[in-house]
Amino acid sequence: MISQAQLRGYRATTYTVEAQSGEWIGLRLDQPSPEADALLRRLQARTLCCVNAWNPRSRMLPVNRNMAAHQRLRRDLRARGWRFRSHIGVPDQPNWHPEPGFAVLDIDQQKAVRLAETYGQYAVVFYERGGIAELLLTRLARR
Repeated sequence: MISQAQLRGYRATTYTVEAQSGEWIGLRLDQPSPEADALLRRLQARTLCCVNAWNPRSRMLPVNRNMAAHQRLRRDLRARGWRFRSHIGVPDQPNWHPEPGFAVLDIDQQKAVRLAETYGQYAVVFYERGGIAELLLTRLARR
């Protein structure tokens, strides 16, 4: 189950998405993003969802296990034919570490949450063009 401290940590994170090679845009929860809107228009997509496979259920794992899970997620996304960009969650808190993942394009909310659950994640960040970045909790966060 997700703690209040973890929720605060998610809210105090910038969810960066690779816009072009070497150029990144940042999403903050409950805020609009003209930069994300422009990226989605350029990519001809309506939504993006930031998901990762690091530290399932917020349990710290060694880097090699996290990287193996990250690569499994990449293969899974490719196998499903989903378009995606690189993503990194960059926390404001110095005791939290950045976590890489993927910003999946044009995935609906239900599929995004199920994907996150498959990788043991408590939440994903979902953004729809013209909207605000939302935190979607998985069932794992409520157990």
